[in-house]
Amino acid sequence: MSKRMLGDIAIDVAIEVPVDDGFPPELLVPNHDPALLEANKSLIEPFCRNPVTGGLKLSIHTWIVKTRNQVILIDTCNGNHKERPSFELAHHLNTPYLERLAAAGVRPEDVDIVMCTHLHVDHCGWNTQLKNGKWVPTFPKAKYIFSKQEFDMWNPAEADHVELEINQNVFEDSVLPVVEAGQAEMVHGDHALNDNMLIKLAPGHTRGSIVLEVESKGQHALFAGDTLHSPIQILRPEWSSGFCLDPVQSGQTRRKLMEHCVEKNALLMPAHFPPPHAVRVKRDGDNFTFVPE
Repeated sequence: MSKRMLGDIAIDVAIEVPVDDGFPPELLVPNHDPALLEANKSLIEPFCRNPVTGGLKLSIHTWIVKTRNQVILIDTCNGNHKERPSFELAHHLNTPYLERLAAAGVRPEDVDIVMCTHLHVDHCGWNTQLKNGKWVPTFPKAKYIFSKQEFDMWNPAEADHVELEINQNVFEDSVLPVVEAGQAEMVHGDHALNDNMLIKLAPGHTRGSIVLEVESKGQHALFAGDTLHSPIQILRPEWSSGFCLDPVQSGQTRRKLMEHCVEKNALLMPAHFPPPHAVRVKRDGDNFTFVPE
């Protein structure tokens, strides 16, 4: 757990799966420059690159955000007992995720809002759990926030929906049951979640990816989903991940978000950075660097 305060807002993290050996850099961030990584070796090792395997470290986790009145979860990882034949990491998982939420003081019935930054396999799996042979919402009192553009992109009923092998079964077992239960709320672009939090469209990784800007007592944070997978992408925002639907647009979005983080001194909190899971972004000429925090 990594507890911190942002003004009056408490932030914690529940880790479902750590990936400490890391992903091969050429797969995770295909257009990275190995020479630039070597020049920044002291910055990235051992924080986000495993010095033994050379892999880029990841973490699959949920951000827990507590205000005085609400408990908010941002992204819900892979989920247990899901059929993911094309994504071995998530196939038939059985992790103590709910126990880790409980250790952070969160029971399923305590959750007011679940926000999915997008609907990839590792961001919405715990939206549902299997009970009596049926997928039902894990958080019975929560409102689930989905980007309408994102929902339509994955909806098989839409003519231009996207099919992705690793996302097999995700819409059917982790999204549709929430809609059928009447717990889904679709947002279009910018949307105020409350007085301190603003949802903004951040396309590129997927068509309808969203991020959450948070402010409390003059302190800022940005929950950035998969607009970045690894801190190395801060060094050169044009380095898109191998999972981005539109790598060019993703790079443009990432640069815009880095500018926001510098301007507001916002704590950058993506979905997959390894511990401590967050960084401060600093300007470095025409590009950026970072400090883990």
